[in-house]
Amino acid sequence: MATAATTPATPSAKSRRTLRTEGRKKRNLKLSTDKEFAKTYFAAKSKRSTEKKSAFRKKKNRKK
Repeated sequence: MATAATTPATPSAKSRRTLRTEGRKKRNLKLSTDKEFAKTYFAAKSKRSTEKKSAFRKKKNRKK
């Protein structure tokens, strides 16, 4: 009776949590080293925040 040959375990895809952690590390490194990138990154973040607030206010005003 022959036993089944075991194949080496294939590396599985990284978990979502691991990928997110790696992405954060990569982004933080780039933000600390590339000043031009940091400037545009935070400007865009601020713009999105402002637009969200504006849309929320607009929605609330229309409800009345």
